Amino acid sequence: MRSVEPANLDQTTLIDGGTYVQADPYHPHLIIFSGSNSGRRHKLRRGITTIGRSPQTDIHIDDDRVSRVHCVIEWMGDTITVEDRGSTNGTFVDSCRVNRAILSPGVIFQLGHSMMKIEYKTEAEIRQEESLLYSATFDTLTGIFNRHHFIKLASMELSYAGRHRLPACIILADIDDFKSVNDTYGHRWGDFVLSKFANIVIENKRTEDLVARYGGDEFIILPRGEVCREAMHAYCERIRHAVEDFKFSFDSAPVGITVSIGFHVKQVEDGDPETMVSDLIHRADQALYLAKEKGRNRTESLLDHP
Repeated sequence: MRSVEPANLDQTTLIDGGTYVQADPYHPHLIIFSGSNSGRRHKLRRGITTIGRSPQTDIHIDDDRVSRVHCVIEWMGDTITVEDRGSTNGTFVDSCRVNRAILSPGVIFQLGHSMMKIEYKTEAEIRQEESLLYSATFDTLTGIFNRHHFIKLASMELSYAGRHRLPACIILADIDDFKSVNDTYGHRWGDFVLSKFANIVIENKRTEDLVARYGGDEFIILPRGEVCREAMHAYCERIRHAVEDFKFSFDSAPVGITVSIGFHVKQVEDGDPETMVSDLIHRADQALYLAKEKGRNRTESLLDHP
């Protein structure tokens, strides 16, 4: 009788009662789980991968404590190492500053505020994790950050501003009479307006600024970098005019939409970041209420009304 060699189930998968297909191979990925790039997954390639703040690096880390070319990861044979490239704030593996170290799977290493590790994943696992990450990070209707993720990123921004005694600003924008849009044209039209409104905000904000859907028809912006009341008022007015000038059209005649905007600028001091974010949002919300109270389609700041 002819002998049958057993299948190697580490390399093959049994389906349909007898058909074998090649299994999805495991591959090393860099998983970032702390810092402004939290949740990012980068598939490593053999050889050298550069990491740093510069957009020219292979893996770009948006972190003010990361050097332009901070370190390199080298994958040779079965070994993956990290080597510091003269960074200002150092590369840390298991909390120890290193010039060069082997990165075993799961070992935590840190660059600036960003913590990461190497994990071996299949492409299917990465796709599933990225899908879950997207749901936890982005608003599915508009494609911009959701409220939870915005608060997380804003807390990190205000933590930095507090340490350096910098001013910070929160902007809240609310579509005027949005309920009447849904009541008159239906929720599909309302969703269309929200999506287009998000695009207008993105087109008129600065690249580095954070924007999110805060809830319903309310959107929130945190301008990054130096801010002042005059510049932020002009910033808000640019968005307001862009919305006012845009004609929304969805299976009907074009419809005009306006937006009310409230913002608050404050000199930030060192303290609990989430409390600082909450306070700024509260003050911006008061300014937004003032804009609504004074007739809508306007920008207001509490600094104008002590």
